[in-house]
Amino acid sequence: METFRSTIIIIFFAAFTSCNNSSRTDQTVSKNDKVLVYSKEPDDGADYKLLKYNFYLSKGGQLCERKLAMARDSSCNCEFEVYYDSIFSIYKDDTTLKKPLNTIVDINSFVWLDSTEYSKDKSKVYYFHGNSDGGNRVIVDKADPLTFKRLCEYRWGIDKNYVFYKGDIVQSVNLKHLQVLYPPDTANHFIDYVKDDKNVFYENEIVKGADAKTFKVVSGQKWEAEDKNYKYETGRRQE
Repeated sequence: METFRSTIIIIFFAAFTSCNNSSRTDQTVSKNDKVLVYSKEPDDGADYKLLKYNFYLSKGGQLCERKLAMARDSSCNCEFEVYYDSIFSIYKDDTTLKKPLNTIVDINSFVWLDSTEYSKDKSKVYYFHGNSDGGNRVIVDKADPLTFKRLCEYRWGIDKNYVFYKGDIVQSVNLKHLQVLYPPDTANHFIDYVKDDKNVFYENEIVKGADAKTFKVVSGQKWEAEDKNYKYETGRRQE
C-alpha cells in the first residue's frame, strides 16, 4: 500500500512539476489510443502575464497562481484544466480564511526551493500540497525563511531551529545529532526515517521504543527498518 501511495505521489508530482516549468502551450498525450490535450487554458488565459514560476498578473492587476485541476468534463478532451487562483486560503481549526494572494505572498522576493514542494519569500516559508483540484499552498508555521532549505527530498526541510516534514514540524529533534536514514536501495528516492541521538522519527512522529543507536533502514526484507530488538514497518514495531 505504501509503495502504491508513493507511486501515485511521484506521478502527480512529476505532472505538477512539468507544469511549473513548462510554457503555457498545450501539449498532447495519448491515452488508450485517444489523443488528449495535456492541459486546457481557460477562455481568458491570454489575459494573464507571467511574472515568475507559476505566478501571473491578471488583466485586472490581481496576482494569481496558475494551477492544474484534473478534468471532470470529458467534453474538454483534456487531462487537466488550467485555472488562475488569486486566493490564498488559511486553514485554522475548523475555519478557513480566504485572502487575496498578493496580501500573503511577496512575489518580488519569492523563490521556489528546487525539486521540493517548499518555497519562501522574505517573511514566510510555504509548502504546496498537490491534489486533483490544483493544490493548496500553506504557510509553514514557525519556519525561518532566512535559514530554511531542503533537507533530503521534496517533503523534508530544515532551518536553524526545526526539521519539517510536509510543512509540519518534527517535534523534539536534536539538530546537532540529526541523521537522515537513506534507504540502501538507491532506486528508492523516498526518505521516511530520520533520527538523533535519542529518538527515531517516522515522517513527523517518534517511533516508540526504537533504539536510536542501532536503528537502521534495510531493503530486501519483509520489513523496512530494524534495530537490535525489533523490526519496523511504517514506523510501527512488528511483533
